[in-house]
Amino acid sequence: MPTFSAETLATMQRQVGHITSKQLAAGGIGKTARERLVDDGVLHHPFKTVYRVAVQRPTFEQVLVAISLAHPTGFITGPTAGGYLGLRRMPRASKIHLCLPHPIRIDEPDGVLLRQSTRIGPFDVRTLENGMRVASWARLLFDLAADLTQANLTSVIDQVLRAGDSSWEELGAISVRLCHPNRPGSDLFVRTLMERGDRKPVDSHPELDVMNGLLARGVPVVPQDALRLPNGKRIRIDLAVPAVRWAVEVDIHPAHSQAAGIVSDKQRDRQLHRIDWQVERVTEDDFANPLALFDELAANYRARVIAVAA
Repeated sequence: MPTFSAETLATMQRQVGHITSKQLAAGGIGKTARERLVDDGVLHHPFKTVYRVAVQRPTFEQVLVAISLAHPTGFITGPTAGGYLGLRRMPRASKIHLCLPHPIRIDEPDGVLLRQSTRIGPFDVRTLENGMRVASWARLLFDLAADLTQANLTSVIDQVLRAGDSSWEELGAISVRLCHPNRPGSDLFVRTLMERGDRKPVDSHPELDVMNGLLARGVPVVPQDALRLPNGKRIRIDLAVPAVRWAVEVDIHPAHSQAAGIVSDKQRDRQLHRIDWQVERVTEDDFANPLALFDELAANYRARVIAVAA
């Protein structure tokens, strides 16, 4: 039976059990040897140029790597890439979204949704360590505009900006380059960028909901305001109106309901009170009636404005 070189084994390990015929040939495994390995059940042959170490059922990651290696001019995008990369608010995708340059024609593999494009530049794609080709962050956000609502698109844009994976300038540049009346999602992408502006990103989707609810009620709240507390510690308030020293903290993360988190929040609030900041805390239970929550917060804000002006 043919034996694998150390380099070939390392390649297969890096690519979660996958290797191309070209990579096998570079390791001394030619066509006849590859066929024998398949016949002996050592390798599976899911695509014409891709082989996989025989397993009973490949993982989702392995399927994505195999598709990427089989289509080296394309990339995984849309909800498939968003879900794999950990973006929030992703819709359930029944098929794997694969983008290929137009006019390449292929028979769509089972479970694959082909998205073709005439505009694929060198900065639209990145290759992960495991060999998977995915849309760059800016390209992925543009592509997702064809799959998401405006609220969810705004949320994932904030998530990517907050993580530092893309910049406002990169999103503007890809909008100029890719938006076209006949390209799906273009109108929504442009509208979302224009309405969002270059404000600081929020840290979570619930924060975005609260911010939008307050803005709709005339509360000029802004996200992620930085402050230095009397004890010297620097903090970021989730949402704030700095002019009247009014803050909203959206305590959705489970840590806020644990003993250590509760103590930390109370200590932080006492420090904020020392510099005359009023703090409103929102919990997950408050979202059972979001409209009532937003109305109450807006009323508290207006009371704060009157108190500061007195």
